[in-house]
Amino acid sequence: MLNVLVIHGYLQTGETMRCNTQRLQAELRHIAELHYVEGPPMKDSSWGDSRPWWIMKSRSGWLDPDNRTDRWDETVRWWSEHLSEHPYDGIIGLSQGSAMTALLLSMLKSPETVPGFEPKRTQSIKFAILCSGWVSRLPPHKEIYDIPSDLPTLHKSLRLSAAGRALDETDGIVSARRTAELASLFGPKAVQKSHNEGHLIPVRDPWPRVFQDFIASAVQENRARPIPES
Repeated sequence: MLNVLVIHGYLQTGETMRCNTQRLQAELRHIAELHYVEGPPMKDSSWGDSRPWWIMKSRSGWLDPDNRTDRWDETVRWWSEHLSEHPYDGIIGLSQGSAMTALLLSMLKSPETVPGFEPKRTQSIKFAILCSGWVSRLPPHKEIYDIPSDLPTLHKSLRLSAAGRALDETDGIVSARRTAELASLFGPKAVQKSHNEGHLIPVRDPWPRVFQDFIASAVQENRARPIPES
């Protein structure tokens, strides 16, 4: 049985993701167990149950009542502790969780580039699925991106016209261009498929089967890889 890490978005929690992906859980139950994590709690109660991985900046200013800048440091420490205790075979991310997925894959590849990130367990990530993500412009993140080029990944695809405009844009939160930019950071094993369920992890047909087939293929490919000589 595979252990799959599911990373929630900006104003979400693990429980939000769990409720929205019940059908996917059921369809994958014979090959994978989905683990819905929640980021560290916010100190300001005005955030409610939301657990953003870092604070994003809007045109009007920081989307944080306290104008805090150390949220990312809290997140790094949280991931260091969590990954020291829990092994995972794959990752599924949505929105900011998808952006976090790309960063986390880079952090696992080169942990020395991220101060405070010192997980005590080695992770054997065989695949990642990214929905509605983007490339973060937060200053600490610019030096982190170093995604493994041989990792099979599945991305929400965006059909673009020759002029670069989205032909089937159904995501009203993250633009087609930003999602495409994130996908471009991944290697030749990145697969893109389109869906029309908006800013969600797609769960209607045929997506459960798409996820299942992709995961099975990625795991089989991982088993077939030669063991590097010591």
